[in-house]
Amino acid sequence: MKITFLFLLSFFNSLLIFCQSFSEENDKRIVEALIKQGDSLKKTDTKKAHEVFRKGLSIALDHNFNEEVAILYKKIGTQYYLNQDFVKADRYYNKGLNFDSISKVAADLNYNASLVKEKLHQGDSAMVYLEKSLRLYEKLELNNSGYKAFLRAGYVYKDLQLYTKALKYSIKAYEGFKKDGDNSKLADACTTIGNIQNQMGHHYQALNYHFQALELEKNLDHGFGKGICYTNIASVYDDLKMHDSAIANYQKALVHFDKKSGPYAKLLSNMAITYCDLGNKKSSVELFNESIKINQNLRDTISLLYNYNGITHLFLKHNSLKQARRYLDMANHLLPVIKDKRAILSAYENEAEYHKKVKDYRTALAFQLKYSDLYKEVYNTRQAELVQTMRANFEYEQREDKIQALNLKNKNAQLLLSEKNESIQYKNLTLIILGIIILLVVIIYQFFLQRQKTAVQTVRIEKLEAIYDGQEIIKKRIARDLHDIITTNFDGLRLRVLALKRSSNLKQSVDGITDDLKKMNLQIRMVSHRLYPLEMYMGNQKFTDIIKSRLSEFQLYGNVFVELEDELPDLLNGLSIGVQNNLYGILLEVLNNVEKHAHATTLNIKNSLDDENNMNIVFEDNGIGITNKHKEGIGLMNIKQRVEILEGTCNIGKTKTGTKVHINFPVKITDENL
Repeated sequence: MKITFLFLLSFFNSLLIFCQSFSEENDKRIVEALIKQGDSLKKTDTKKAHEVFRKGLSIALDHNFNEEVAILYKKIGTQYYLNQDFVKADRYYNKGLNFDSISKVAADLNYNASLVKEKLHQGDSAMVYLEKSLRLYEKLELNNSGYKAFLRAGYVYKDLQLYTKALKYSIKAYEGFKKDGDNSKLADACTTIGNIQNQMGHHYQALNYHFQALELEKNLDHGFGKGICYTNIASVYDDLKMHDSAIANYQKALVHFDKKSGPYAKLLSNMAITYCDLGNKKSSVELFNESIKINQNLRDTISLLYNYNGITHLFLKHNSLKQARRYLDMANHLLPVIKDKRAILSAYENEAEYHKKVKDYRTALAFQLKYSDLYKEVYNTRQAELVQTMRANFEYEQREDKIQALNLKNKNAQLLLSEKNESIQYKNLTLIILGIIILLVVIIYQFFLQRQKTAVQTVRIEKLEAIYDGQEIIKKRIARDLHDIITTNFDGLRLRVLALKRSSNLKQSVDGITDDLKKMNLQIRMVSHRLYPLEMYMGNQKFTDIIKSRLSEFQLYGNVFVELEDELPDLLNGLSIGVQNNLYGILLEVLNNVEKHAHATTLNIKNSLDDENNMNIVFEDNGIGITNKHKEGIGLMNIKQRVEILEGTCNIGKTKTGTKVHINFPVKITDENL
């Protein structure tokens, strides 16, 4: 006995562990399903998608599903990013990195964090996150996200004048987008490589990439993209001193921009500078003034200062000092609100040149000194930023090396733990199999025992059905005979109607005939319903409609308010005629008891189908209730026997307000009765 107890205890403990493992796997599948559901809702219902992601995050956090937690933090952070809530986006991306720092999800989180830091004007932090994402992407199987990170690295390193690095990552992006067939991003990569090559002085290589980008944009029919390509090509031709080709491409670019936009104004300014280099003062002035007008309407003070600097340089070049002074004054008016130090440098340079030409050498020297001081500040600051970025990257790489070492150690520990868990699970599985074998033996024994009981019960039910089949045959015959007998009474009524002509009290005679007719009609219906309950109504009518019709008649003639609380289910219409017949017989017995014995004024009927496909029907009236004597009555016994035929149960009892009859019987669900 003790050994058996210990075995069962061990078995149930193993079963519990197995169930916990199964439950955990099930929870993980739920989280994965919620992630898919949220992804499908992102474009149509962002609020609902957010709720789904948060629900999945809660489950994942509770069960320490670190991979799924990181994914969900990334998705929620991206939603905040798209809604321009960059602070919250930054918070969620960093939370995700706390759970995953080495996978593709971690690479995506770092890249997204770099975008957020850029939006928050935290350039140094943006670079740190970007370089971390690059290191991770380079170790993983590359995809579109990695190529986008490489392309962004090309932009950033170009702006930092780290052209070798910029070219390296831009070419990786180019090859990746070309492999994926992503022509839109491939065009962007071509443009970036072209700009880098141009900065490095490789002008003809730059032209090659810009023409590739232009061809791609033409195939994509991107108007704005074509405008950018023509502008870049023109800029390279300017650097090659091929000004006529530059002008031709600037003019092609103009048609792709809105004439009231900033890019259009910038393009006009570039063309003006090119005409200035060609010595075409008139065209240059016209283009500068047109650009100035657009930027004034846009209230773009930085672009205006560049315009004023450009046209001032033009007038100084041609010794038009009066016009140059005019635009210098306009530029000086903007200087207090301008933070672009390169634009201010150009303004100081023009002032020094102007005062030199008017022979005011002291003022010229003062502006030249201002220019020199600001120049040092600008480029020393730039150099300091580069050094700071490199130092931050070095420190970050050291931290990453430590983290990688810790992660490797952690993975080894997890591997050992996993092996131990597998061994334990194997032992548990063996115990479970033994337990299942024992349970199967018990189940088989119970099965044969139950089958024997079922056979006995089946015989009993068959006997009851045979009894009631015989009763139904007798009832049909009685119903026909009774109907014929009652019909003969109408002859008497006919004679009374004929005698109306000779009646001295016509109204009284008519009322008497009417009352007799009502009574006879009610008697016929009641007797006919009870003796011949269902088949005479079956035809094109549904079973549920017959029940409703009978309830309506009962309410009309019996003066009892019937409340059908739940709609009768359509599956009742698909039941066999035998089941319907017994169910209808139960209904008639209940109605008869309510009318004759309960003295009720209301009858409430409820129905429901439980999870095991058992139909529950509850009849509850507000009558005088039921006594022990009534429980032994023929009507209630008939109800119980019919329920027994249906293989169900019946509970009849007294309540505070009357009598309650609750029947429960199984229903076979098929395609026909759904």
